[in-house]
Amino acid sequence: MGFFCSEEMDLCLLLLHMENAFDCLMELGHYGGMQFNNVFDEDHIMNGLYTKRVVLCSDLLRIVDYLEAQLKHADIKEVYYADVDTVHRPRESNIIRYDHKLRRVHEEATSVIEHVTTLEKRYNYMIEKNFALRHANEFLEVKRNSKAQLVYTESSIINLLRDQSQIEGHSSQLNYILGSIHVEKFPAFELLIYRFYGRNVLVRHTDSPRTSTNSKGQQKEMPPKYVVLLMTTAAAFRHKLLKICQAFQVVIFECPESPTQRMLMIEQLAKDINDLELVLGETRKAHERLLTIIANDLYIMRINLRKSLRIYDLLNRLYPIGPQDRKKYLQVECFTPKMLTDEVRRVLNNGIHATGDEEKYTAPLLIKRTRPQRHMPPTYFQLNKFTQGFQNLIDAYGIADYRELNPAPYTIITFPFLFAIMFGDMGHGILLTLFACFMIFEEKRIEQENRTTVSENEIRNILYSGRYIILLMGIFSIYVGFIYNDIMSRPINLFGSSWSCVYNESTLMGMTSQLTLNSNDPKFYSGHPYPIGVDPIWKISGEDSITTFNSLKMKLAIILGIAQMMFGLTLSAVNCIHLKRKADLFLVVIPLIIFMMCLFCYLVFLIFFKWLTYGGLKQAPYNSACAPSVLITFIDMMLMKTTEMEVKTCNTGMFPHERTLEYVLVFIALAMVPVLLAGKPIYLTCRQKQLMKHHRRHHNSEELHRSSRNTLKEMRSSLRYTIDFEDYDRRSSPKLYTLDDALEFDMSEIWIHSCIHTIESVLGSVSHTASYLRLWALSLAHSQLSDVLWNMVLERGLKNTLPIYFAVPILIAAFFVWSILTVAILVMMEGLSAFLHTLRLHWVEFQSKFFNGTGEPFRTFYFPPSTIRS
Repeated sequence: MGFFCSEEMDLCLLLLHMENAFDCLMELGHYGGMQFNNVFDEDHIMNGLYTKRVVLCSDLLRIVDYLEAQLKHADIKEVYYADVDTVHRPRESNIIRYDHKLRRVHEEATSVIEHVTTLEKRYNYMIEKNFALRHANEFLEVKRNSKAQLVYTESSIINLLRDQSQIEGHSSQLNYILGSIHVEKFPAFELLIYRFYGRNVLVRHTDSPRTSTNSKGQQKEMPPKYVVLLMTTAAAFRHKLLKICQAFQVVIFECPESPTQRMLMIEQLAKDINDLELVLGETRKAHERLLTIIANDLYIMRINLRKSLRIYDLLNRLYPIGPQDRKKYLQVECFTPKMLTDEVRRVLNNGIHATGDEEKYTAPLLIKRTRPQRHMPPTYFQLNKFTQGFQNLIDAYGIADYRELNPAPYTIITFPFLFAIMFGDMGHGILLTLFACFMIFEEKRIEQENRTTVSENEIRNILYSGRYIILLMGIFSIYVGFIYNDIMSRPINLFGSSWSCVYNESTLMGMTSQLTLNSNDPKFYSGHPYPIGVDPIWKISGEDSITTFNSLKMKLAIILGIAQMMFGLTLSAVNCIHLKRKADLFLVVIPLIIFMMCLFCYLVFLIFFKWLTYGGLKQAPYNSACAPSVLITFIDMMLMKTTEMEVKTCNTGMFPHERTLEYVLVFIALAMVPVLLAGKPIYLTCRQKQLMKHHRRHHNSEELHRSSRNTLKEMRSSLRYTIDFEDYDRRSSPKLYTLDDALEFDMSEIWIHSCIHTIESVLGSVSHTASYLRLWALSLAHSQLSDVLWNMVLERGLKNTLPIYFAVPILIAAFFVWSILTVAILVMMEGLSAFLHTLRLHWVEFQSKFFNGTGEPFRTFYFPPSTIRS
């Protein structure tokens, strides 16, 4: 029952010793099988015993993230360990070692980066200074014929500045200020110099070379700068100019006055730059060596620290017990599947054996609690890699209630079968099957890639998780395609057709109207149906083919739809018996089954009766001409009237006393509507009165409370619209749990919900039956698209009459286009469309009959397998 129905849950109390609680939970996290209650609520109070360790793990993880960013910047890859979850499991003693190692490495890496940053700043300063001095010389000198000639001498510049000034007291010495400024600040700087000094200060600038710096391990390019040269003859201006430069954050360079001294400084700077480049290169290599060493263990430490953080956070939420000054134990309430309880105990004990403390400290205790559960236990199913994909389809709609029947086992068969009804083609089914088999055979490689690749391929992961669904969809499509006798829109004649063509060539050449095959003539029809599937004659019979397949697939859709809905109602009855909901069984489910059987199951009976009774080569009134329309018959049944047959030799009904039987069935179906409407409210009203009588006689008695709880249990379960289990707090009770709340129960709400449920059930039976006609529509569309691609693309390449050197390339091109369109449109697009419609049929039409889907998932404390992205 582990898959057909959720596993039974044990409400347990876990008792851990503080000294080995970490190691026990570490073992439990790698196994799973336990859900802790109430510890992760927003209003939960922490015990504060492990707050420092939570902060420690968070700080260490920040250091790990910092080092990981350094590795990415240095293009150094971490060493990935596939056995990190088995061999390298952390113990509590490892956290201190991680702390010492990471802080030491972080300190060394930080100091190296700071040293590199300082050297780079010095290097950039020297590069800018060297560039500035060279361009200052170039402004004053120019090389011509290998001899330096002065373009502007100091005396000419002094005279130029002196001619522009009316101020007395200018010296005969030229003053220089050389520096660098950010490009965006230069226009304002230049304008301010001009506003203050006019033409008494000569300003020259040029672009400075772009530099970069290492900031916290990240290489950043410095903003663009200008090299600025200020020249003036007024010594009094120099101090004010320096103030302005300071305001605009101009970096001032030392600039000797004589050309010889400038050249000597340039040569010295070149030597210093070369020496600094060597030192900077060695420092960067030391940084890379340090990162290479830490890359060997960084992945293990990151995974283990994240696990440790989760465990310490959990321990910080448990309840300490013991004397006020010596609390050595932690307790927590938890849910465990009954079948896994013994295994969970063994895993918890492994935490003690791993540390060798089994004699020193108390082993963890897992005690089953007997108090009544205040809320619905979580839902847990025993799954494997085959059933996981189908369970994911159900969980996407809703989680099953505790101990409620699981739709997934039945979906394994019904889902691919209904998909195949819409997608039925042997060729397309083979393509799906081959694709699914490829993914199944490559399971290990795909899983290894998912664990070791940095980027996650979401589309591949979705297809991989549903590989067994695709496999069954392909197999069922092959089967249904065989029934349809359709392979790439072409029929196959395996058993010989039951039809024959007796028209000769002269009849065909001279025909003036459309020729047909008469099913009542033995010359055309042998009377023996095709053994398996559809006769291949219908694929080549033109418009008759569409008419025949339309009728067949439409009736098939109705039969399958009603069969699945009745199966859903049967599961609803089983659910009521399993959960002991007698009121739901007799007042809701059985009346609805009778309603469906009287109307829609009778419609299915008419379809089969027509197929078995009427046909070719039969005498009137059971020949094909006398076959009545099932749709008209069903409409007459609902309207309680009789439609006369056009052929007088035909019977009015399909069988004797048909109309009387139909009147009885309609009367029974209509009689079920008041039962659906008023049955459950009346039942709850009687239980309400009974509860009030007990309240008057046995106030506050134990028997009264027990009766109250039983009544409320049925109230909560009725129709799946009454009171469900509420989220609860550890110190409070759920809604309507006490007797006073039960006595104040408002029956008007039940009547309203009962009315809504009755309308939904009656109208939904009609709309859901009509919804299954999508099986017919999509199957017909898929078949017609396949015919169009064959006739409009591939057949033209096969039937071209050009010479062979033209015909072969045309055939290859036609086959290539046809295969691409077949895969893209018929397999992928049509397959996705059929998948979504099948999913809707299961979620709405099938599961609504018996599936509640308001349960809580089993949120186990579990560490998923680590990947390189973890």
